[in-house]
Amino acid sequence: MYGTTDVRRFTKRGVFIAGLVLIAAFGLAVWAEVPAKQSLGVTFSSMHARELGLDPREAFTALLDDIGVRQFRIPVYWSDAEPKEGEFHWDETDWMMGEAEKRGAKVTLAIGMKVPRWPECFVPDWAERGDESTRSAALEAFLGGVVARYRNSPALVRWQVENEPLFDFGVCPKPDASEWRREVALVRDADRQHSVLTTVSGELEAWLPVAGPADDLGISLYRTTWSPVFGYFHYPIPAWVYRVRALAVRPFVDSVTISELQAEPWFGEPIANHTAAEWSTYFTPRDLAGNVAFAARTGISETNLWGAEWWFWLKKHGEGRLWNEAGRIFSAH
Repeated sequence: MYGTTDVRRFTKRGVFIAGLVLIAAFGLAVWAEVPAKQSLGVTFSSMHARELGLDPREAFTALLDDIGVRQFRIPVYWSDAEPKEGEFHWDETDWMMGEAEKRGAKVTLAIGMKVPRWPECFVPDWAERGDESTRSAALEAFLGGVVARYRNSPALVRWQVENEPLFDFGVCPKPDASEWRREVALVRDADRQHSVLTTVSGELEAWLPVAGPADDLGISLYRTTWSPVFGYFHYPIPAWVYRVRALAVRPFVDSVTISELQAEPWFGEPIANHTAAEWSTYFTPRDLAGNVAFAARTGISETNLWGAEWWFWLKKHGEGRLWNEAGRIFSAH
């Protein structure tokens, strides 16, 4: 039997150890909240720009020349680039890469079947009609064609092979890890000069399972989302959690980036349901500045904002405050 003195000694020791753990945790949290110097860019989807009724070239040029963006993540949509088997339409991507080259901008090209923007997967009708093995062979041929066309572009900094490839989201086939790894290997074999990025949901996925095969890991970071069940929901995740998770996967990748930082509202209903003035209250300049500051506190130094097409849409409809705030933020970086 332990005596009273022993119990007190063990209790004091336990309290002391717990106190040290709390102090260490607090110190880690404070250290992790120190802002990092950020390299800022945007994801730009020509398809989404057209869906908003915009001229993609006008919007892309405005981002380059008015906002001063010099870092882009650009999806290459398989369904647009190869509408018929073996018939390639590169005009749109050629033009954007050319404009980026003229201004010294850097581009990550997102390629594959699943790339940014809803419905997530963009498989041509002719490839959809085949069985799984036929579709996979067609996809690999497409990947080889994209890499061969753009691997020598001075604007290219890396490839993103698929978008959140193991996350079951969107109108997509069931995730296939082995197929994704084959795609990564194919791209790496076709271009030894550029790194390969993969991406995960920063809030809803484990990061480690997708970190290994690629060189770089990109995470999405959303502060406020919407669902039919809960409505709008704000994630109560502090910035230091992202930093700790990034440190945990860092031994397995060359770098960790924020591939998508929320910079537009999460649309829980059609855009036509509200005016531009009404929509402008759903995500404000203050929200944009706050999210960029939050991303800096994660300690992750490269960030691509999600929503640049939306800023331009608002500007074209008489609500230029978000566009102007983006210009202020980019000029400060």
